[in-house]
Parts: sequence; structure tokens; C-alpha cells
Amino acid sequence: MDRLKRQLNAPWNRRIPARALISYAVDYLIIIVLAIIYATLDKVVTPFAQHFSLNNISIQYPYAVKERVPIALALVISGLFPAGVIAVYTLFIDGLFSYHRRTTHTRSKYTFADRLWELNCGWLGLLLSQGAAFVITGSLKNLCGKPRPDLVDRCQPRAGSADGVPYGLVTKSICTQTDSAIMQDGFRSFPSGHSSSSFAGLFFLSLYLAAKLHVLDQKGEVWRTVIVLIPTLAAACIAMSRIMDARHHPFDVLFGSALGILCAWASYRQYFPPVSHVWEKGRAYAMRTWGTPVKRPVPGKVLIDGDTMEVLDDRVPADDGDDSSGYQLKERTPGSQLSNPAYGSHLINPSVDMDVETGYVGSQAAEVHAPLRSQSTGNAFREQIEQNRRARAGYAEPSPERGNGSDVEDDIASRRPLQSATMRS
Repeated sequence: MDRLKRQLNAPWNRRIPARALISYAVDYLIIIVLAIIYATLDKVVTPFAQHFSLNNISIQYPYAVKERVPIALALVISGLFPAGVIAVYTLFIDGLFSYHRRTTHTRSKYTFADRLWELNCGWLGLLLSQGAAFVITGSLKNLCGKPRPDLVDRCQPRAGSADGVPYGLVTKSICTQTDSAIMQDGFRSFPSGHSSSSFAGLFFLSLYLAAKLHVLDQKGEVWRTVIVLIPTLAAACIAMSRIMDARHHPFDVLFGSALGILCAWASYRQYFPPVSHVWEKGRAYAMRTWGTPVKRPVPGKVLIDGDTMEVLDDRVPADDGDDSSGYQLKERTPGSQLSNPAYGSHLINPSVDMDVETGYVGSQAAEVHAPLRSQSTGNAFREQIEQNRRARAGYAEPSPERGNGSDVEDDIASRRPLQSATMRS
């Protein structure tokens, strides 16, 4: 019991282990290393320069001295702005309607210390996303050496220069450009750094807001979707400005945008659960430590009492070495206790009347028995279809003569449809 209490306590209610501090200090160290690597790639490393043709009209655009979105402004929009939004939402807005309510995993109240932890994870994910995008983009730019659309104007070829024989290509040796930085940057077209960094920061913000606003709770409130899409639209506008300035070819922008989206998604999932898990309220994973197994969140059971259900513990800490998850299922008994539909690996069933913030589950949820995680097929769409079928038919708990319900196979096989008279009118 003491061990269970220790694991249910929030990590900030006790002294933070040194291993946890080291674990997250390494994350910040990696971000610093990524920044140093990018600075080296951008300022020190000379990019490869492809041969080009003076008659190639795709690289004969005029050189725009003044960019529509300079790199400094792009960093403010895609970096500082998301960081500010995350800070304001985490410290002042998140949990506005569920403040001081007990959280799902720890059953402790959502305190200011919890908000600081959320802020730490949000900033870590944002920095990791942009750091990874910059390093990958900078590496590809230097390795590829693709000419920009304004290369000929940057080059300022010598008078009388013509394409070489026999392949009709020339090298940068014909250029008279005296500014080496402008000349070298002319061979860094692929992929677009503005596009990758903008989507890495702003699409990360969209994911963050999508989880916090529960856009996938199947209520279909358009205003939340609009708010979520605004950062992504801003990233797209920054990316398009690179085509308008003739700094990148369209494919460079598309590839850079896809790269930024991938970095944002991967970094977000390092610290936060999927956006589809609306019952998680978009809150970060619990604190991790080196040398200890990963602990899954404590799922729940619901106790039927009229039209209300109380979330109960469904798992207890397993003995060391018993389960890689760190938890084992309690003995399942027949009666009025059902698995909480909100804790399956599937999407929430639309027939379940559930309030994500208050945790209230309507009485119809008693008619749906969600599969355990061990039974998950890994296909969310198949699980959703199966759950909808069960919701339409209705299922009750196994009969007492079927045994104590500890065998999952017998438990599922013994389910019988509810009579229509028992369903809520």
C-alpha cells in the first residue's frame, strides 16, 4: 500500500530524484548541441556547388535584396510566439474549468507546480522540434548544393560567358560575385529552411492547442478547429513567401514544410500523448528517470450508481520483474464494475456521454465494455467500428455462473445483449 501511495503521488510533491534531473538535463544539452551543429553548418561549412546552365530560366530570377520574411522575423514568429502561447496557456488558461480538480493519473489536484512541469515539457518539445529541423535542413542544404532560383543574378557571370561543352553546364568559377556569403548561399536552395523551421514551431503549437482544446472529442466545435489551424496557416504563409522572393523552388518549400511537420510531430510525441487521447487533457507524460522502467498511467474502472460513475483504480504496481509496464491488473469480479471506456487504446465512442473536463460519464457508458489494452489490434479504425457495434447492440457484464471473470476470454464470450427496456429512453 505504501508503494502504491508513493507511485500515485505527483513527482513534485516529493524531492525530485537526481536521476530525473540528469535525464532532462540531457534533453537540454542535446538541444544546445543541435544549435551548435547548425551554427557550424551555416557559418563554417562550405556547401557543395552543383554545375548549372546559364540558359536555365528557372535560376534567372532577380535577387531580392530585401526579403519579405527575414530569418530573424521567421524565428520570432515560429519560435518566440509559440513559446509565449505555451507559457500563457499553461500557466493561466489550462485547467480553467478543471482547476483544483483531481487529475486522471495521480488523483492529485492540478497545482501550479503541475503547470510548471507542463511548461517545461512544452518548451522542451518546441526547442527539440526546431533544433532537429534546423540541423536536418542545414545538413541537406550543404550536401545537395542545389542552385537557388536567383543564382545567375547572384553569380554575375563574366561577359561573354557561355555554357560549357559538351554538357552545356558551367561552374561557379565564371562568377564575379565578390561577396562569398551571397555566393555560397546561392547553392542552398534545397530544402527550404524558412519552411522547415516555421512548420517545426507553428505546427507544434497547433498540435499542442489541438490536445489542450480537445478538438477530437467528437463534439465538432468549429471555433476550436479554427484556433488550432491559425498557427499552421501562418507557417504556410511564411513558406510561400520564399517562392515570392525567388529564394526557393516550389519543391524545396514543399519538402521543407513536410520536414518541419515531421519534426514537430515526433518532438510533440516525445513529451505528450496522442491528440486523439482527449481524456488526457493534452497534459505531458509523467516525469521519467534513468534506470527505472516506464510506468503506464493508472487506468480506471467505473462504479455504476444510478446515472453516475466513479473512477476507481484498475491496476496496481506489479512486483519487480513481473511486468515491463510496471503494473498488473487487479482481480476482475463480476457485478457493477466495468472498464472505463475512456481508457481504451481506441477513440472515444460517440455514444458515450462524457465530459472531458469534469470526468462525468453518462449512464449509457454502462452499456459499453471497452477492450483491455492487451486486446488492442493496433488499428484505431477497426476498434472504433467494433466499439460502435457494441454501443448499438448493448452489452452487460458476464453472468455469475460464468465464473469470477478473471479469464478475459470467458469474460468476453459471456457477454449478452441488454434488453431494450434497460436502456435510457
